[in-house]
Amino acid sequence: MRVLHVSTWDIPCGIATYCGNLVAALDGRGVRSDVYPLAPHLWRSLIARDVAELQADIAAQASRYDLVHIQHEHGLFGHAVSYKAAARNYGTILRLIRATGRPVVTTFHTDPLCSSPAGRRLSLADAVRTLGRRTAWRKHVSRSFGPRPGRSAAIAHTPATRRSLVKRGIPAEVVRIIPHGCLPQRDLRLDSLSAKRRLGLPASSVLLTMFGFVGGYKGHDIAVRALARMPNRFHLAICGGAHPESQDRAFSSVIRLVKKLGLEHRVIITGWLPEESADLYAAATDICLAPYLDATLSASGAITWALASGRPIVASKIAAFQGICRESPCMLLTTPGMTDEIVWAAEKLAGDPALSRRLVAAARCYTEAHSWDETARQTQELYGAMLAGEMPAAAGLGRSHIVSRAEPVEAPLAMTFRWDDRRRAAG
Repeated sequence: MRVLHVSTWDIPCGIATYCGNLVAALDGRGVRSDVYPLAPHLWRSLIARDVAELQADIAAQASRYDLVHIQHEHGLFGHAVSYKAAARNYGTILRLIRATGRPVVTTFHTDPLCSSPAGRRLSLADAVRTLGRRTAWRKHVSRSFGPRPGRSAAIAHTPATRRSLVKRGIPAEVVRIIPHGCLPQRDLRLDSLSAKRRLGLPASSVLLTMFGFVGGYKGHDIAVRALARMPNRFHLAICGGAHPESQDRAFSSVIRLVKKLGLEHRVIITGWLPEESADLYAAATDICLAPYLDATLSASGAITWALASGRPIVASKIAAFQGICRESPCMLLTTPGMTDEIVWAAEKLAGDPALSRRLVAAARCYTEAHSWDETARQTQELYGAMLAGEMPAAAGLGRSHIVSRAEPVEAPLAMTFRWDDRRRAAG
């Protein structure tokens, strides 16, 4: 089986990392994979003719393979120009590939941007913008997923993303749930005290760490504000810098906030780290933080890295993280944006080693159940079904199993006595 992957590749990018891990795991299963590398920064410089040539070239290359696998995030297809442009560019590529007769799989790493957070009332301007985005998505994306068996399929990382895709017009029968793959838990050679000493941190310090690029949706500012309310022995390491292709101003905002709150002596901002330095910070870390704010996030490479760190995690109650914890309770979850909850959770973990060990053990179970080899196995299974002209297997989320109770459980006598006492008193 020969598969062409359309994705960012070999650059500082979470999706490029995802694709690299998937391709490596597929290689181990005998799937021959090549990559058509996308360059998101180019969309701003392309004129209409350039875009058409790029789309035609992707389709022409796709015709040489058995199947095509696209990694989708709005920025990979021109969101820097506009949301409508991104939907149009991706939808056109999908239709052109389908016209070659090759099956196409798309992994959606984020929900459609036309999806509104539940319970949120939109302003008139936001409502008009959302309506325009929904129209563009249905016209260019949803309609490209036709009903013909085995021609196109979508991968969602979570049931919530599956629902969002279906709600925005992609047929439910072509959406398959395959969770984000995880690396095995790390075997760090350096002990925590030695790592802290090398970083110039006190032995008694508690190091909270956020790994990955700095972005507004990741809640770095929330972490800094929470730190300001913690005892001085708590420190924060932000192990990442601004994404090289992002226009997000979160990085500079975090730097200003640290100075404003007078936390320069308790916050370390590293910028991008090579692997050896990342291992040093991982060894020194006591607690990983993931106070994300984006409710539409489908999955996070950074959170899978944290799950493999061997350290307990404090994360936000967004759907992607809640889904992980329902399967394996491996994080303390806090309400997005609530600094007091983060303070409580961090101090709780710092003073409760037994709880930390339970969370780490649960994280190990999760990473083992969702290894990259397992992700590749499920993906290869989907490839095989599509090449056989079949629809992906249904998610089957609407059913449950009866819990059989052989004998009824009677209420304790003490409860009966209390009830009788209350009834007498009432009489």
